[in-house]
Amino acid sequence: MSILVDESRRMMSTFNPTAETQKIQNDMCKAGTWLGSMPANTIIQSPPQDFVKKLEEQALPEYRRLAANLIEHFIKEFKTQGGDDAKIREHFERMYKWQH
Repeated sequence: MSILVDESRRMMSTFNPTAETQKIQNDMCKAGTWLGSMPANTIIQSPPQDFVKKLEEQALPEYRRLAANLIEHFIKEFKTQGGDDAKIREHFERMYKWQH
């Protein structure tokens, strides 16, 4: 999220993330944390074992959905706080692919 804040503040120095932004970020981090599902003392091999790949694959869809929500929320907040939403959307579209 810090890069989203930095980029938003480059375009509008007064931009500040909201409590809702923080919640989306926290939910995204929880969704992407699959390591807690692994048995204790597991060593991940290179390439990863099949069960490790499966844990990661199960976590990614929700993580990506929340990441897309976070970017959309930043755009909405940018506009709400007085910024040009088209300008920030265009900027983020050069950096990320979050839409289908």
